[in-house]
Amino acid sequence: MRSPAADEPLTACEAALAHDPGAVRRPFPYREDKDLPFDVTAMPPDRPVMLDTNVYIARLQGKLPPAIAAFVEASVVIHSSVALSEISISAGILDPSNPATEANRGPLLRLLQAIRLSDCRAPSPAAWVEAGTLSGILARVQRGLAKSRKQLSAVEQCCQRGRRRELLNDALLFLSAREQGAILVSANISDVDVLLRFRPDARALLFRA
Repeated sequence: MRSPAADEPLTACEAALAHDPGAVRRPFPYREDKDLPFDVTAMPPDRPVMLDTNVYIARLQGKLPPAIAAFVEASVVIHSSVALSEISISAGILDPSNPATEANRGPLLRLLQAIRLSDCRAPSPAAWVEAGTLSGILARVQRGLAKSRKQLSAVEQCCQRGRRRELLNDALLFLSAREQGAILVSANISDVDVLLRFRPDARALLFRA
């Protein structure tokens, strides 16, 4: 049996309690742009990058800022299985009977075709568990998504589950980039702002499409 690395949590509980949920009871105030990592020139040039889903979409739509596009083009890109799964969900959910589906699905499939799975990385088990704790904290203190089922209608329950899942994916991407020593490039400004409070050693580059 392989021995765990010295810095790897030995139990799922240790991974979950990398952040104490009981210590966070109030929402974090969102910071101004000047206090967040928007400056491309401040990024270390020798680090790989990992792309949030919104980077791929902005590129397809021609909305990726030129400075961000140039930075990504000049960097080694590590693709995240989390982001690629969100893209493949979009390709799969399109209605085959809709005349616009072929035109909309084509760019997504061509994007996936250009990415080798050998260039992709998945979150570790420790990252999955830690992401669960982080997304739960964000759901509770930042988004008000901690209501019990008794307080919600069936439609509200579905909505709350979906928004919690979005937060989980955001945390997974963030922690995956940290595990790989990569810079997370993202337009998800509010969530990355808060996640950086928990893992300030992580690197991110934010942009507005």
